[in-house]
Amino acid sequence: MPILTQYSLVCQVPSAEPYTFCAYNGEDLSQVLGITQASMPEGHYGWIQECGQALVNVSGQTQAAYADFRPNAAKRHLREELSKGSQEQVAELPSGALSENPLTHDMWERLSQLPPLLIEDGPYCALIREARDVFVDGHFYACVAMCGISFERFQRDKATPYGATRKHKMWQVRSMLQKNKVLSPGTLSLCKSMADLRDEYAHGQGLNPKEDALKSLAWMHSFIDNETNLMRDYVIVNGILSRKRSAGGINGAR
Repeated sequence: MPILTQYSLVCQVPSAEPYTFCAYNGEDLSQVLGITQASMPEGHYGWIQECGQALVNVSGQTQAAYADFRPNAAKRHLREELSKGSQEQVAELPSGALSENPLTHDMWERLSQLPPLLIEDGPYCALIREARDVFVDGHFYACVAMCGISFERFQRDKATPYGATRKHKMWQVRSMLQKNKVLSPGTLSLCKSMADLRDEYAHGQGLNPKEDALKSLAWMHSFIDNETNLMRDYVIVNGILSRKRSAGGINGAR
């Protein structure tokens, strides 16, 4: 088992004893359990961060990022639960837990529906986490609202260099972003759709909270894929992010 480099992405070693980790060599985030923040000898890995702000190793340099690998832990827990033939097992929360209470089976199921995240860090990340957490807790009305709020915060942050202030309406903010080609047309369309749906719920007119929460989260994750997902530009090599190469073999640029 290789020695982990500081800030490596780590996964559970297949068929090994619990908590036996190695650097992740996959092409996506589906198996990652967290980020090690300790450079230690083989067999000593300190603690593993599953969720929150972190530093990741990008081709030898560290970069601020936000990570949430709890959905992978949820999938692993559900597989273990199924193998034991129990649908009512209650387990302890992973680190960076949603609350001090144990997760119920339904909460594990909802958490497992979310994709793992490794995204560019920013003020909007705390809002994204809250939107995902309230969904896992079963508060679907609040989830729609929080998804809308996280979209708005990201747009305002991106538009600030172009003169946006708190006094500007969101349609004005989107106009600035479009004029200056800050966000892709697809992202701007998602932002408009999210704003419309969020307004329905903000005024107490939402009719299908659970379905609309899932729709809002799907929009959020599409938005992340378009704009802030680190995996857009990197691949995982021995648990470390390495910039993708262009067709010509030269490291690509964003």
